[in-house]
This record gives sequence, C-alpha cells and structure tokens, in this order.
Amino acid sequence: MKSIPLLKTGVANIFLGMAMLDGLEMPVLKFLVDTGATRTTIPKETLVEELGYTEEYIKNNKVFLSDDEKPTMANGSKANVYKVKAQRINIGGHEIQPDYILTSDTITSLNLLLGLDILRYFKFTYDFDAIDADAPYGRMFYEFRESCIEPYRKMGDHFAYNLDETKE
Repeated sequence: MKSIPLLKTGVANIFLGMAMLDGLEMPVLKFLVDTGATRTTIPKETLVEELGYTEEYIKNNKVFLSDDEKPTMANGSKANVYKVKAQRINIGGHEIQPDYILTSDTITSLNLLLGLDILRYFKFTYDFDAIDADAPYGRMFYEFRESCIEPYRKMGDHFAYNLDETKE
C-alpha cells in the first residue's frame, strides 16, 4: 500500500498527474483529498495556466448544472460551478479517465479537490498512529481497487486501468 502523510488538520494532499487538454503532457498538481466532495474540482485558472485549456474551449464546452445537480457546500449553499470534460488522471501508476471535472468562473477560492468520483477507485485507510519524521500526524494509506480494472458495465467504456498492464 502507498501512503501519504496527513496534515495537522487530519487531511491529506496527494500529488497526481493530470493530462493537459492536448493529452501530450501530464504536469503534477497537488490535490486536497476531500472525502466530502462528490466531484473533483479544479480552479479555472489552473485549467488555463497549467493544463492547456483555453478560455474559448471552456466557453464552448462547459455544461451548466441544474440547481438539483449543483453540489451543496459545507455552509448549505449551492456551488456556482459547471462541468468541463476531463482528460485523464494518473495516481500511483493507475490512470483514471473521469467524464468531467467541476470548475467555476465566479468562485475564486475554488481548490484542487480530489472528490469521490476519483477516490472511489481506491481503498483508503487512515492511521493516526503511523507517525514518523515525514508524517508527524499519521498517514493515509491507499491502494487501487483491482475491481476497477474491469470496466463498470453500468458506466460505459473502459476508463480505469493499471498502467503497468499490457493493453491489447
């Protein structure tokens, strides 16, 4: 199992590669693991500045959410976000191809949040007693759920696999 240190607040930051829009590069970004977030969110500025999205692409391809679909924030308000097609995400040698991520034109405090749409592919364990010099507050352990290598039939195409496997 791989692990990452927990922060003093009990949360974890995970570094993962996310493909640029053109799919050629995969810069590493630091996401906050958010088990309370339904969807992965990325600030619009990060999409443009680090992942190769253009304002025109976002404008032409964003999908607005109905009020029922908008996520509820911790304070009870509805988030003013919309969907944008995601490319692919690499976490620990496993590639995930989510259908979309959430972003916003108006929420300036939007963080890089790794939500349950990606976290569901992994098994997580938090150990607050696994303390060492690199992890004074404990560790979050994670491993890829091998059942995700086969596509979920109800969700369509093959979208999660182990990068070490030979693809046919």
